[in-house]
Amino acid sequence: MTMTEDAPELVRTTVYRRLRADILSCVLRPGSQIQERQLAERFAVSKSPIRDALLKLEEQNLIEVLPRKGYRVKPISLSDARELYEMRFILERECVSRVIDVADDPTLEALDEYRTMPPPEVELSDWIEYNRRFHGAIADASGNSRLARVTRDVIEQFDRFTYTSVAQSGPQGRAQFGAEHVALIDALQRRDKRQALAIARDHVEASRRRVLESLENPTIVP
Repeated sequence: MTMTEDAPELVRTTVYRRLRADILSCVLRPGSQIQERQLAERFAVSKSPIRDALLKLEEQNLIEVLPRKGYRVKPISLSDARELYEMRFILERECVSRVIDVADDPTLEALDEYRTMPPPEVELSDWIEYNRRFHGAIADASGNSRLARVTRDVIEQFDRFTYTSVAQSGPQGRAQFGAEHVALIDALQRRDKRQALAIARDHVEASRRRVLESLENPTIVP
């Protein structure tokens, strides 16, 4: 069955996921221009699911509209990266602190789902999704829906940074990230706020260092 023969919603979802994966993995490089017609030909679909996918990607700050020229994959800027990391430090610290203060035991036990990370051979996009879901679950457990929503929005904007960080570190680095997730879960379930905050801080700081070093590469930052 071709993509055009699939149900319309499946087509939209498939196009969106494939485009998003290409942007996260820098197959579609930061700063590159894209056209609806070219994407429609590539995926063998009409322009409607392409427009839907591009709208979602624009909402996620991954692409931008160029009037009368099409679209552009949003460049990765060092200043944006620094600001986002500052935001993430603030938001995740507050989320972790609130989880320990307000989350009930079943909510903390539910974090056990994230003790097992995807195996090293999976696509990086799958690992990034696991990472996003883990940090989103902590935000949701904070008990503050507005804080969780803002934190999730920031975490989603980190996907390309996460890709850069994880791709550089290789399977050994991914194992270390997984170990840090498990250590954070342990501290949260013990309600050890001091240890949990320290682990969360070091986890984000290690990512920040790797990403900012990578973004000094002019092939990544236009």
